[in-house]
Amino acid sequence: MLDIYKSVYNLEGQPFRLSPDYRFSFGHQTYDDAKSYLKYAINEGEGIVAITGAPGTGKTTLIASLISEIDQDYVRVGVVTNVQIDSGCLVEMVVDAFSLSPSNDATLELKSFLRKQSEEGRRVILIVDEAQGLSADSLEELRLLSNLQHNTKLMLQVFLVGQEPLMDIVRTPGMEQLHQRLIAAAQLKPLTPEQTVDYIKHRLHCVGWSNDPEISEEAYSLIYKFSAGIPRRINLICHRLFLQAGLKNKHKLLGGDALHVIVELHKEGLLTPVARRALGEYVGGIKNIMAV
Repeated sequence: MLDIYKSVYNLEGQPFRLSPDYRFSFGHQTYDDAKSYLKYAINEGEGIVAITGAPGTGKTTLIASLISEIDQDYVRVGVVTNVQIDSGCLVEMVVDAFSLSPSNDATLELKSFLRKQSEEGRRVILIVDEAQGLSADSLEELRLLSNLQHNTKLMLQVFLVGQEPLMDIVRTPGMEQLHQRLIAAAQLKPLTPEQTVDYIKHRLHCVGWSNDPEISEEAYSLIYKFSAGIPRRINLICHRLFLQAGLKNKHKLLGGDALHVIVELHKEGLLTPVARRALGEYVGGIKNIMAV
């Protein structure tokens, strides 16, 4: 695929990889707001932050981008990613996230580490990705860890990153103490039609695009319609679109090209149910127009 990007379109890399890559971060309103909340929390040095969003909206990319900008000499960052963490092994996973030496008492090991970092003037941040999979007990244990103090200073900040159900859990009865510890909560939302166009162009410009291939307005419109503005789905459609167009040495991508790719993805079962319904309505509408 990279050969097609290079040989046909003279691009310097793959702009639509499905794996998260913070180097392609696209700053739109809710993304920028969420990042600002995280930076605010780091400056405050206390409290818990929750970042939510549907799958594919860029949560992992946001975290990677934030970590890349943190002064590693001043802030230690650990990341835990597990959608079903047992409270019984949570502390062990936190210890592992900070690359600490295993011991018989993980809690004691973690407290010792946090105290040392505090004494040396460093902040410690724990990022829990896919946090919607945490049990109520695990969330409560995280809250208790975030309350650990040394010389009246909190030693650990916790960033909870997950899908929308995370906030439903936080708001449930019995979670009041955790809810009160939140200093910010932001939601990453899908892109608008205009933002979708800007997103595609941004990623292309990152690899040296100079309007080759040219992308028609109808193609942009179809990409938005069947991705619903979700960045990961946009990447999926665009990646396949460039592959098909490159194999045919096409230098203008039209609506028909985008629709062909979308139909292919539908046949392969790669479209979401919502996108599949939209495709049926779209094709049915075209047939009705042609029948008139």
